[in-house]
Amino acid sequence: MTGTYKELLQKILGALTRDSRIQIHHSDIVLSEDAGYVTLSGTVPSVAAKRLALTHAAAVPGVKSVRDDLRVAPAEAMGDLEIADHVRHSLLHERNIEQENIDIEADADGGIILRGHVHSLIQKRLCEVLCWWVPGVTNVTNLIAIEPREDDNDEELKDNLITIMEKDSLVNPKKFRIDVQGARVTLRGQVDSAIERSAAENDCWFTPGVVDVENRLTLS
Repeated sequence: MTGTYKELLQKILGALTRDSRIQIHHSDIVLSEDAGYVTLSGTVPSVAAKRLALTHAAAVPGVKSVRDDLRVAPAEAMGDLEIADHVRHSLLHERNIEQENIDIEADADGGIILRGHVHSLIQKRLCEVLCWWVPGVTNVTNLIAIEPREDDNDEELKDNLITIMEKDSLVNPKKFRIDVQGARVTLRGQVDSAIERSAAENDCWFTPGVVDVENRLTLS
């Protein structure tokens, strides 16, 4: 193990430790590196911790790319067939998603792989969020293609977040404001409960394309 190897991994670990949202002491993150190509594996407590760990690792000077092998600790133990059935059921009840165009593959560790095609960014994003709403899911690999290709921007992402939260029975996005700048989301306003506050933030983290979330929601 070279000094350069040790130094790079120490810098990555330092970056992960500095962000308390990753909860490094409640995570089981394994770092490996080969010529600047870094792999993060193991288990983290939340999707937020997973997204942030990957973002911080990629930002460390000397890192060329980051492979994501992280899993999220499941809220409930579920088998692969049960998870796949839950996801299929959720997609079936989304009128704007043609479920026959989506292939769902679940593994024994709670991971989901989505393949196929949809017609818009919101459909692709919603497919992934629906997976994360299943309590046994530990990872989502979203390989769904958008046909025809659609450009993304902050306004698109904001509109998508509103649509997603409107489908969440725990959240009423009409009561607060969602601001998006550089794919970083800020939530402002008041909600009725701590559960709603947490669910609104989680929905942001569940949505692919979001790079950070600042939750300024207060209880009414």
